[in-house]
Amino acid sequence: MAVTVPEPVAVVTPVAATEPVAGGASEPSAPLTYDTWYGSLGDDVKALQDGHVAGLKTALGSERDQRKALGTQLREATVKLEEGSDARKALEVMTDKLETMEQRAQFYEDAGRPETGCPSPRLAYLAAREGDYFDRRGNVTWNKLKEDYPELFVKPKLAPASAGAGVGQTGSAAAGTGAGGMNDFIRAASGRET
Repeated sequence: MAVTVPEPVAVVTPVAATEPVAGGASEPSAPLTYDTWYGSLGDDVKALQDGHVAGLKTALGSERDQRKALGTQLREATVKLEEGSDARKALEVMTDKLETMEQRAQFYEDAGRPETGCPSPRLAYLAAREGDYFDRRGNVTWNKLKEDYPELFVKPKLAPASAGAGVGQTGSAAAGTGAGGMNDFIRAASGRET
């Protein structure tokens, strides 16, 4: 029996577009976003991606529907039990925990979206819960939360790629020494010519 070995697949990591700067070095012009990456894909790859995402969305939707149905069943069962009974109190506690779990899951999903700009969803959730930033439907009032806690919504910045960045120089024009900068030094040490 012959065994077939699949061919290796090349993994391509997308990088941000670069613009040349003085001295021939390149500096990122803008961070790569999902939309720009997705726009650069071929139609066949987009179809694969769309199919995969559609399956994930369907699974997520069915999970949400199941949780909502469970919450409704718990509320209905709670109403049927005798007022003040231990069973009713236990079901009320379970219902509250389920609603809190659902609220937290929805918060994390919303916080993870790029347009929200929340690099620390756990801290933002704690602030939202303690500061009562949820409306009566359980949705987050993001604008109010961002206004009161702007430090939780700082967008990460790209680090400069040049070794001379931060001192007003590019990597190839270091400190007026006439010699190459740190980039050239590293290349020479690794055996590569500049």
